[in-house]
Amino acid sequence: MTSSPAFRRFALAFGTAFAFVYVIARFKGLALFTVYPSQAIVLLGTHRSRDVADPVLDFLAPEMYWYGWIASAAVGAFVIGLVAALLPNRLYGFWACCAWVVPPLAMIACVYLTIPWFRL
Repeated sequence: MTSSPAFRRFALAFGTAFAFVYVIARFKGLALFTVYPSQAIVLLGTHRSRDVADPVLDFLAPEMYWYGWIASAAVGAFVIGLVAALLPNRLYGFWACCAWVVPPLAMIACVYLTIPWFRL
């Protein structure tokens, strides 16, 4: 089964952009939604449990941003992938090169961003 060149460009751009946008979303705290799993509460946007809008949530449960970061990265990568699918085929080499370079760099950045969670 062969795929079209536009789909290949979309797939490479999506994978590359997802890793890049995830690191930005994690660094800036840009979550599409915040989940409080033990209460089954989902709030749009990034909410800290000590926000003025919902101060009682600080006592209920900790917030979980990971799902929101994943959703933010998926939306951003989808848009970049669509743009890449519309670009000419000569940029295929650029996305193929980035697909090998950006994800390992994103993993290193994510490890660096999680270091504060492990400090005492």
